[in-house]
Amino acid sequence: MDEHLLSLGFKKSLSESTLYVKKLVSDLAVVSLYVDDMLVTGSNSAQITAFKQEMMKMFEMTDLGEMSYFLGMEVRQTHNEVFICQKKYLKEILRRFNMEECKSVSTPMGHKEKLQKKDGLVPTDEIFYRSSIGCLMYLTATRPDIMFFVSVLSRFLNCASELHMVTAKRVLRYLRGTLSYEIKFCRVLSCKGILAVIGQD
Repeated sequence: MDEHLLSLGFKKSLSESTLYVKKLVSDLAVVSLYVDDMLVTGSNSAQITAFKQEMMKMFEMTDLGEMSYFLGMEVRQTHNEVFICQKKYLKEILRRFNMEECKSVSTPMGHKEKLQKKDGLVPTDEIFYRSSIGCLMYLTATRPDIMFFVSVLSRFLNCASELHMVTAKRVLRYLRGTLSYEIKFCRVLSCKGILAVIGQD
């Protein structure tokens, strides 16, 4: 596959060995490989269609159409926007930790919360705590609003107490109340600097 993509004019990413990019004047094509799956996107739909036909001649492949779910991420596409979220995965986590019907909170962590390695409280089940933090880590791919809090909680993987577990569950309670959050990517034709929009309903 690697040789074939390179022969078609794609360049392999130096930082991500499964990512290939091809630039033609003002058009761009991007291919990402994952085990036996291939994601293809680009700025020219005719070029993408031709590429897919070429690949189906060379390899036994099926075009599954527009991506809607991949690696636990739900994808919704419109003409100028792409929305990604992990709602299904989050519901599975809430079910796994018996928190599907928990009361939601408006913030991931209390503003006066001070977590320490040695807080003198009863240690919690280390495997359960690690599992919950691992699940939360994966969610940060589409939920940057919890990144800081999950990072703080991950510092206590080897010495978690009941307070750390309660705090991790608070993050889950926050997520329960924000199930509908998603990341929105918009097409920008001209960009004069960095644009960031942060908001909460």
